[in-house]
Amino acid sequence: MRLIWALALSLLVLSACGSIGGQPTLEFNPVTETPELVPPTPMPTYTPTPAPLGSPENPIVIGLIIQESVPGQAEALQSVLMHLSEGLSLTFTSQTFANYVDLELALQRGTIDMAWLTAPEYLLASQKNLVSSLLVTNHLGITAYRVQFLGHKDAELQSYYNPATNNSEATADQALAQLAGLRPCLTQEDSLSGYWVPLGYLSQNNISYPRPLLTYSFSASIRALYIKGICSYAVTYANSADPRTSSEVISDLTDVITKVPIIWISPPIIPNLSLSVSKQMELPLQNRISEYLRNFSREEIGKSLLSQMLDYEIAQLEPLHDSSFQPLRDLLATTNVRLADLAR
Repeated sequence: MRLIWALALSLLVLSACGSIGGQPTLEFNPVTETPELVPPTPMPTYTPTPAPLGSPENPIVIGLIIQESVPGQAEALQSVLMHLSEGLSLTFTSQTFANYVDLELALQRGTIDMAWLTAPEYLLASQKNLVSSLLVTNHLGITAYRVQFLGHKDAELQSYYNPATNNSEATADQALAQLAGLRPCLTQEDSLSGYWVPLGYLSQNNISYPRPLLTYSFSASIRALYIKGICSYAVTYANSADPRTSSEVISDLTDVITKVPIIWISPPIIPNLSLSVSKQMELPLQNRISEYLRNFSREEIGKSLLSQMLDYEIAQLEPLHDSSFQPLRDLLATTNVRLADLAR
């Protein structure tokens, strides 16, 4: 009997153990996936469209260097701007500068669209790709001036100049070779026509020269050559007016034309004062402004206002391409000139 109870008790213990330590209960833990974050749709940004150049909100700005106050100049400038605005139905304004450095900075910043520039100033600005030439002033019938090499009659230098045509009958290398080793009278080192262009012709043609004698004016160069013993030849500008006939010279050197003949005269190489335009201005607008100003300069009122505005006698305005400056660039490349020293 006891045996039966023992067996029964064992079965109960085994049954309980099976229930407790039997197969483990498997729990299901579902993995919750994190939903992909979708960035929000960007809102469209608003970029304002710049007002067209020449509109009241974006006027065309013309830059001009004014170093001294000239009576009536400011009034003439405003009148020219008024004629441009009315004639082209565009808005024009101006900005004046005391020097070229400030004007160039304005070109770099894009605060001016056009500028009146001398030849050295244009060479500097175009070298930095800031402007291209548009118009040039016709002054005393020419749009570019020349230089002339003068000798003394007693020096027996051969002249290659033809007064009937006002041109030379030989190239620079042919005519100037006879000057090798002779001392020139030049004006000063900040003069394009009185110093750097003459030296450019000598250097370009491998003609040697001793240190030039500086006279500081064209009339002084002519006088020094006239009296002899100071220099062997002199170089002056040359346009429709011959500096030998200026009142400073011919009033007391009445025979200067025969005593100081022209040995050689260059082609027109230095463009006059010119109007240049920013590379950002579109060509059709450039052409409109150019055509209007050319017609305006042919009228008496336009000629008068432009001359007074620029303090420079103007017969009319004519088209000018950048290629017109290339002979001057090539010539100056043979020298050690710093164009910044020649800018106003």
